[in-house]
Amino acid sequence: MAPLTKITFLVIAISFFLTIPSNAFDYTLKVALATPNTPKTPIIPKPKLPAPKVVAVSQNVPAFVKASLVSTMAKTQDFIKNVIDKRLASSAPIDHYKKDCFKTCKEVYEDAIDSMKKATQDVKELNYYKANMDIGASYTYLDTCRDCIVDTKDHEPAFEAFDRWAKAIASDCLSKVSKEYYKN
Repeated sequence: MAPLTKITFLVIAISFFLTIPSNAFDYTLKVALATPNTPKTPIIPKPKLPAPKVVAVSQNVPAFVKASLVSTMAKTQDFIKNVIDKRLASSAPIDHYKKDCFKTCKEVYEDAIDSMKKATQDVKELNYYKANMDIGASYTYLDTCRDCIVDTKDHEPAFEAFDRWAKAIASDCLSKVSKEYYKN
């Protein structure tokens, strides 16, 4: 695995780790009753601490979105190369509907990569409106392939798993970009 890919995955892993809610500030002290005759000790209220923000400052959003989309673009290119192209080049007979579907998926995934590149640039320029449109477009391209696969009436686990993963990343990026847009 290339060093840049390892760093990208590390950044994404850290980003996802930071989005997990924490109960680290639960300082509630409770004293159990020693015997039934012992009076109950009052519970000390937990201190009021400010809720930790997932994205503390807006400069983290471009870094998160860039890291997420760069890794998604790389994984999409790998999926095209390792799954779609191999199925198209396979000597196994494929009916023309499925072959057309694979070609459609390849085309729309390449379009999704282009939209992700544009979104990365938009976020870098802090143009959250355009980034919102471009990430939404990439999500639509992913949907087009899913619709095509569903229409073939064949169970395609590789496509289904990739679709779920890519849409989850796109949805997360879209959420963060939208929040930044409406915050300003």
